Amino acid sequence: MDPFSPAQEPDEGYSEHPLNPSDSTILRSDASLTAKRSPADIPAWLSAQLPTLSVHQKTRLAMLILNELPTTVIADIVMNELNPRLYINFVERLPTEICLKILGYLDPVSLIYVASCCRGWYELAIDRKLWEQLFYLEGWKAIPSEIIAAESRMNDSLVSSQISPQRIQSFEDGHVNKKRAVSDPTQQDDEDYEMVDADAPVEQEATPDLYNSIFHPRRMGESGSSAQSNTSVTQHMGNLMMKSPSPMQDSGNPALQTSKGKGKMTARSMEPSLPLIEATAGLPSLPKSALWIYDDRDRRYKISWKYLYTMRRKLERNWDRGRFTNFQLPHPDHMGEGHNECIYSLQYNADYLVSGSRDRTLRIWNMRTRRLARPPLRGHQGSVLCLQFDSDPEEDLIVSGSSDSDVILWKFSTGEIIQRLRKAHRESVLNVKFDKRILVTCSKDKTIKIFNRVPLRPGDQGYGEGVSPVPIHMRNYGFDDSPSNQLAIKPPYTMIGCLEGHGAAVNAVQICGDEIVSASGDRHIKVWDWPNQMCQRTFLGHNKGIACVQYDGRRIVSGSSDNEVKVFDRETGLEVASLRAHSNLVRTVQAGFGDLPYSVEQDQLEAKAVDQAYFKALHSGDLEDANSNRRKAHNAGSRRPEDITAYGAKLPPGGGGGPYGRIVSGSYDQTIIIWRRDREGVWKNAHTLRQEEGATAALRHTCSSTTRARPASSTMASGHSIPAPPASAPPALQQTRPHYTHVEHPIIATITPQTTSSYTQMIDGSVPQGPAALQQALSAYPTMLTYHSHIQAAIDRETNAITRSQLRQVVSTALVRAQIAQNHIRESVQQALAATSTSAEASTSQPTHAGPSNASTSGHTLVGNGGGPPPSLAIPQTQLQSQAAAPQAQVQAQGQQQQHPHILQADTSPARVFKLQFDARRIICCSQTSTIVGWDFCNGDPKLEEAAVFFGTVE
Repeated sequence: MDPFSPAQEPDEGYSEHPLNPSDSTILRSDASLTAKRSPADIPAWLSAQLPTLSVHQKTRLAMLILNELPTTVIADIVMNELNPRLYINFVERLPTEICLKILGYLDPVSLIYVASCCRGWYELAIDRKLWEQLFYLEGWKAIPSEIIAAESRMNDSLVSSQISPQRIQSFEDGHVNKKRAVSDPTQQDDEDYEMVDADAPVEQEATPDLYNSIFHPRRMGESGSSAQSNTSVTQHMGNLMMKSPSPMQDSGNPALQTSKGKGKMTARSMEPSLPLIEATAGLPSLPKSALWIYDDRDRRYKISWKYLYTMRRKLERNWDRGRFTNFQLPHPDHMGEGHNECIYSLQYNADYLVSGSRDRTLRIWNMRTRRLARPPLRGHQGSVLCLQFDSDPEEDLIVSGSSDSDVILWKFSTGEIIQRLRKAHRESVLNVKFDKRILVTCSKDKTIKIFNRVPLRPGDQGYGEGVSPVPIHMRNYGFDDSPSNQLAIKPPYTMIGCLEGHGAAVNAVQICGDEIVSASGDRHIKVWDWPNQMCQRTFLGHNKGIACVQYDGRRIVSGSSDNEVKVFDRETGLEVASLRAHSNLVRTVQAGFGDLPYSVEQDQLEAKAVDQAYFKALHSGDLEDANSNRRKAHNAGSRRPEDITAYGAKLPPGGGGGPYGRIVSGSYDQTIIIWRRDREGVWKNAHTLRQEEGATAALRHTCSSTTRARPASSTMASGHSIPAPPASAPPALQQTRPHYTHVEHPIIATITPQTTSSYTQMIDGSVPQGPAALQQALSAYPTMLTYHSHIQAAIDRETNAITRSQLRQVVSTALVRAQIAQNHIRESVQQALAATSTSAEASTSQPTHAGPSNASTSGHTLVGNGGGPPPSLAIPQTQLQSQAAAPQAQVQAQGQQQQHPHILQADTSPARVFKLQFDARRIICCSQTSTIVGWDFCNGDPKLEEAAVFFGTVE
């Protein structure tokens, strides 16, 4: 007998009864069916009848059956029968190559979500080749030679150190990844071997790897999913964030798998944003950067493309937000290495920068040390107006053009002159460009000349003189006295062509394949077929002379005296963008549109769609007459029908390209503008840079770094003791001794007749000795800067203009250093005064005048760490407080006169920007000053600087 009746069963929160039992009416209606057929025959009968039922009837039948089943049975059906039908894990069923092909269609954000699903998906989502593809699909460029060289150096160093990969330990957030057991690789008795056929060849240990590329297939039967781990590692990718399972153990990778009981871990592949490789005790240092991953299959370290992608996004974010640090050449500590006059041209790569100046020299700079790599190259008799170099050992060449009409070829590695093309033009050589085949020069004499760089035989491209480049008859290897074989071989750097057609000076040229693009003061841009020496197209659009041009095969970008930067479609000759923000001549421009692999087709489709929208609006009457519409303001890339100024181009408004395109232009208005596209594709002035501001910031950065590196001097025990004067001090200054306060900086310097006479004598003696002597004197005695007018008068008495320029540059640099040091002194004195006043308030027995006394002592302690300036800087304590305001006002007035210390005082014209160049991380420009200024968008981030070596310029 049951202890409870059905009506009295207790409610325990769980029951095996069906949730929704069928009502009795339905059961009674089906009584005839159950009476005629046995329960065993019903499933077979239903199977035969199911094809005849509608979807609605099948659904009702399924619900009737489910309503009669217990809850546990329904749950088992859902988990084991329905879930596999509804949620198919393709990673488990498809080969790795197909899985990666599928993931290759995802954008980076979607790929992050894929990686956060499970461990099996994560291992596919961080595939090395997959992220390499994503890197290039953003329109970015890499430098394959740098990647190959870095990987070779890394692996060669490890091989030479004989480091066993099995001894590498992986660390994740500072903790060793937990493993069940790690067997000694030298013990072979407990190893598990895979069973193979007797006739199968003996294979080495298989190390398939999902962390690197699609060429590492997954093992058969491997699972693509795994149980969720209880910990996770957060990975940052630019402004994206993802979480991935941790620890990273893979059931399909023997390098990561631990078997039951006794585990065996081999060398594992390192995820770029997860564990960092630490050097174990007694081993040479291993790479600690997430830049490197270990490839188990190849037994080599390789660059992590996911890490490169992350760093590239971070670098682009610095460009967008204007985050950079400044630097200058020459290094502020070696200003004597710089040019003596303004710099007209420059070019740089990752290791070197070459500059040409009005002082008739070329200088090769080391980009890392920012100092001269070798003495200046002298050979021109006029200003060096243009140059190009290639430091590759196969080329090892510098080509320079000058106002003396000569073109000189230098050997880059030694600086010696290889060849001089005397009087290459009748007037100044304004630009030079070369590739592996030809050298092209242009001049003020309105011509463009082409020189071959390799010996030319009859029939070679560019040989000319009516010789066909394609042979008509088979060559006779016997005696052949045909006229073509009797023609002379043209030696390198023979003029093989002269292009004439411009009506004014040809200011710039570019080479792209078999085409040369030239820009002239006659307001025209011409495209030339140089092998045939024919003009293919002339571009019109600028209202004044054109100063610079760039050509990438699809677009022509130019800057002009009409203060505009224009973009032209090469195929149709139409203007597709006009950028207006400068107020003077645009002297130099560089553009990178960041083309994607499919940009050509996409740009054509977008241009066609813009034309269709324009004609639709025109026919509907939404626009004015087409002729008046063309006279509207210039279009900077807007695709609205009312802004369209031309139709039929193969490029959309703005020039097309990828999302990371940029144009950088420099002008005679002293500004450098970084142009970026907004969401509508319109070019906007993203940032405006100024050369003099960058130079000042570079000096401040260098001075602050020097100040931080300088060790703190010991505090003096007595406030009245002073160091002995140096032996080199002027004799008249060595007489004042007792109770003087040493003042190192002119902000609080007091001038007395005695100090005035001493310092004027020192100035009159050091200036005639040259810039080095003046720099040494200013470094030893900074108070000399208070006699700025006397220094300028002494400089003006020098007869050599170059010497005067160098002396003024030394004074300008010293002024900036003094101003920076004064700011540090002010902060230190304020802190000392605050500490003294606090202590005075705490002590009731201390007199009220003790605060100023302590303040003067503290100031003495802070500034009394110099190398022993002359005793004339020592000022009696009674005079210091009363006379401190006068020299401070004097220095401030002099600072107002010296507004831009980096612009030579003899040059009253604005600091016109002559030439600029940018790459993935830097912009470097030269101007009317003798200083080269740069903006580094790595912004002092060492990780970004490490990865930026592999980034190519956006083109």
